[in-house]
Amino acid sequence: MDQVAQAWARGRAAFPQIRLPQAPFERHYARALAAGSKRSPTELAVEDLYLACACAARVSGSAAAFEAKYTSVMRRAISRVLPNPAARDEVLQDARQALLVGSAIAAPKIDTYLGQGPLENWVAVAAIRLAISHGRAESAERRLRERVGNDALGSDPELLLLKGEIRRELQAAVKEALGRLQERERLVMRLWLVSGSTLANIGKAFGVTQQTVSRWLADARDEILRDMQRTLASRLKIAKAELPDFARLIQSQLEISISRLLGRGKS
Repeated sequence: MDQVAQAWARGRAAFPQIRLPQAPFERHYARALAAGSKRSPTELAVEDLYLACACAARVSGSAAAFEAKYTSVMRRAISRVLPNPAARDEVLQDARQALLVGSAIAAPKIDTYLGQGPLENWVAVAAIRLAISHGRAESAERRLRERVGNDALGSDPELLLLKGEIRRELQAAVKEALGRLQERERLVMRLWLVSGSTLANIGKAFGVTQQTVSRWLADARDEILRDMQRTLASRLKIAKAELPDFARLIQSQLEISISRLLGRGKS
C-alpha cells in the first residue's frame, strides 16, 4: 500500500462513520505535502486532515463529527476574547458557518487546513480571529495602536518637548509599524494588549509554549522599533551623526513601555 493510501486508511479508521472517497483525499493530501515541503510526510496530522477534507467535501456525517469534537474548542477560544455571552454565541455560529459552510463568495475555511499541526489548534486560532473581528476589529485595532503609541511617547521630558510635526510623525511611525507586522504578530499583540489574554492561553491557542509567545512579542517589539527608526530617519531627514542619539531616545521609551506591558501578565 502506497503512502497516500495508508494515510487515507488511517483517516477511515479514525472516523469509520465518515465515508470519504480516496480521490478527494489524495488531492488534499497532495496539497498538504506541497505546503509542508520542509516537513516529513510522517509529521502530517493525517487523521485531522481526513476529517477536514471530508468536511470540505461535505461528506455525510463529517460536519457532525467536527462539531462534536471541536465546538468546545471554539467556545473556549472565543471566551478568551469576548466577555459577553450573547456575543460569544453569535461568533460561535459565525465560526461554524465560516469553517464548514462558507459563503457565496468564499469556500469553507476548513479547506485551507493542511495538517501542518493539530486541527484543534488551527480551529482555536480561526475562532479567535473571528471573535476579534466581530463588531470590534476597528475599535480593538485603534485601542491597540493608541495604547502602544502613547506608551512610546511616555513621559520623558525630552519627548514632551517635541511639538507639531515631529510629535505627529512619532505617533504615525508607531501606528504604521504596527500595521506592517505579520498577521500572527498582530493577532498575538491584540490578544495580549487588548484582550488581556495570558501567555499560557495564547500559547495553547497556537500550540506553542509561553516562552515562544514571549519571544514573539519581543520580536514584534523589536520589529516596531526598527520600522520606526527607518521611517523617522527618512521623513525627518535626520543626519547620520544624529541618528544614534535619536534612535536611543525612541528605544528607551519603547523598551520601558513594552516591558511594562509584558510584565503585567507573566504566568
